[in-house]
Amino acid sequence: MKKALLLLIFLLSFTVNAQMPTIPPPPPMFACDDNNDGFASFDLSSRIPNLIGQMNPATTTLSFHETPEDFQANANPITNITNYINIIPFSQRLFVRVVDETNGNILYGELDLQTIPIPVANPTSMSYCDPMELAIYSLHQADHQITGGSVSATVTYHLTFADAEAGANPLEDMFIPTVSPGVQILYARVFGGWCFNITTLTLNTQNCGDGCSAPTNLSATNVTDTTFTFNWQSNPNSLGTIFTKVVLLPYGSPPPNANTPGTYDVPADQQNITFTGLTPNFCYTVYAKKYCDVTASSQWSQALNVCLADCANSGQCSEILVLTAFFDENNNGVKDSGESNFNNGNFVYQINDSGTNLFGASNNGAYFIFDSNPTNSYDLSFAINSNLSTYYASSVTHNNITLPSGSGANYLYFPVVNIQPHLDADVSLYPSGQPRPGFGYSNTISYTNNGFQAIPNGTITFAKHPSLGITTISEGSATQTSGGFTYSFTNLAPFETRHITVGLQVPTIPTVNLGDLVTNSVTIEINNDINPTNNTSSITQAIVGSYDPNDKTELHGRKIVHSSFTSNDYLYYTIQFENTGTANAEFIRIEDELNVQLDENTFEMLNASHTVNTKREGNQLVWHFYSIDLPPTISDPIGSHGFVHFRIKPKSGYAIGDIIPNTASIYFDYNPPIVTDTFYTEFVQSMGNAAFDTDAVSLSPNPASNWVTITNDTSVDKIASLAIYDISGKRIYSLTKASLDTISIDVSSFSRGMYLVEILSESNIKVVKKLLLK
Repeated sequence: MKKALLLLIFLLSFTVNAQMPTIPPPPPMFACDDNNDGFASFDLSSRIPNLIGQMNPATTTLSFHETPEDFQANANPITNITNYINIIPFSQRLFVRVVDETNGNILYGELDLQTIPIPVANPTSMSYCDPMELAIYSLHQADHQITGGSVSATVTYHLTFADAEAGANPLEDMFIPTVSPGVQILYARVFGGWCFNITTLTLNTQNCGDGCSAPTNLSATNVTDTTFTFNWQSNPNSLGTIFTKVVLLPYGSPPPNANTPGTYDVPADQQNITFTGLTPNFCYTVYAKKYCDVTASSQWSQALNVCLADCANSGQCSEILVLTAFFDENNNGVKDSGESNFNNGNFVYQINDSGTNLFGASNNGAYFIFDSNPTNSYDLSFAINSNLSTYYASSVTHNNITLPSGSGANYLYFPVVNIQPHLDADVSLYPSGQPRPGFGYSNTISYTNNGFQAIPNGTITFAKHPSLGITTISEGSATQTSGGFTYSFTNLAPFETRHITVGLQVPTIPTVNLGDLVTNSVTIEINNDINPTNNTSSITQAIVGSYDPNDKTELHGRKIVHSSFTSNDYLYYTIQFENTGTANAEFIRIEDELNVQLDENTFEMLNASHTVNTKREGNQLVWHFYSIDLPPTISDPIGSHGFVHFRIKPKSGYAIGDIIPNTASIYFDYNPPIVTDTFYTEFVQSMGNAAFDTDAVSLSPNPASNWVTITNDTSVDKIASLAIYDISGKRIYSLTKASLDTISIDVSSFSRGMYLVEILSESNIKVVKKLLLK
């Protein structure tokens, strides 16, 4: 579709170009893509002198248009030409209409826009231990680590963040720290030919006297269920090595004492060791320590964390149970060609008659059980989701099923029959990213026919928050309105799911402010729908300056008015993840231990970005993305993202003031888990202000020069975390897990100007204050 659209625009532009005089094309415009999503802000007005050339500006009218049709009709000119955000990612052509008012002549022009991704800038550290007590660093030895190996990026080093931002006062390559012994922070400016990024270089200078430095470049290779190889390098600039001591500890352990049991002494000519007999699905931390002579040794190295995965987690067992539920149209008990998978239920199974039921969601039509133990025996059945149990039934069971060694894939089928005719349309709305001032993000609408009869027609209505703008709608025939859009669909087949992606633009500060809540919603309408409770879905999110791409949210927002939430209502959770590493993630696992206030028996899997296996054991949820091969952000900013979306009810008896926390752990391949921030849902009487409010928090002095102190004057709540953003919404400072009433911050290295300070209390009340630096 995209290729066809680009071809159509090219043909139309060629037609326009052939019909009227043209103006010489100006140089293309480039803009830095800070979010690496293909979108950026362009000041089109800067190209006006190039476009009008020798023409008199006083008698010349110029307008920019996004399509050739708009150019020809002189319609829909771009109004915000000083802050225009492209609507086609990465590269877009605009069409320029220039009118000479003295004679009415119209000239045709084109302007190409191109977004340039900001270069990689990894924080890096260097250590120095010199027998002569004088540390001299060759700063550019850190270039490769900072740029991720890029040969096109240029790195300069600066004493202050302000110098790095301005590209001023670069340091010479051979640098003598002003803090020695001790730690000094430098700022590295990575310039990629057009755009730049800033990170830190930490210089750790210790007066150890013997020049014996710790091993570096730690890595794990040949990882299996029970083994891995630990690799390192010795610093060639330090004293020689007589042996290296290595220790393997449980994940998260601190550096040990030199004589900790379980250490291994590795000869000097060897820089790796293989660990065997380890525990599957367990995480480890490894340290190395260099001995340069019998009396001199280095500090322990940095930690290397490695997680092993058993074959059930990685999806690499040779023996598999493949469970498939299907709608048995002819009621013959056999899955015939053309019969649809049934996704509204769970496979219920026990292992070895344990008495403990396990549940596997059928949201992909099939559910996989990987098991390398041929002695295990399975009893299996299929349960329809409670909201559809009146209309469908499944009675087939499979008992005493085993997976003999070498049996490979074993298929079991569960026919589902209709016991009452009905029509049921289901819609859900889930986010991709979070709203940030001046940036775009998206919502995805998923709508499904839960019935066995086709839905001939229906209407989707999307309502956006008034502050947001719609930039794209994946369904081209949707009718956009001032408040959103409507879309009429036809012939939604039995059990078919379709999606609509809505691109949204967040205005800049001060049109919106950090902490503002924005709510989008969607409804679906069909005739004779038997279940109207699933015809509406909404998302409430707070506007943020930046966010962790691996996060968990609930779509009502952090507060729900108690009286508005009934026993028929669900909490809707979305877990988002992003591969921010440097290589494809082969498999991903997400774990979520449900809070005791949530009713695990009401859990329903709704959607996922990729094919996923969803398992529930009691209140433990586990999602397996087998063979996902998720690319990293640096190579595919859009394709590096994923999500799961589910719903669940709270247990009865929840009251005003109750808070339900929820956290997820995300495992990429064999790496330790990334733990999301805890999302707290609080039931409140109304959406009024809490004791922790703007009046309770003060900044002093304000304006400030070197230091600013944030004070919380209420005894009811403490400051849990804070972040400082510049006026564009970029986070430049953060502090978490504070639990303090007063916090002082050194702001001497910040550029002078206006900043926003976002303070979050321990009860998740947010306050945003303005800070002026002079």
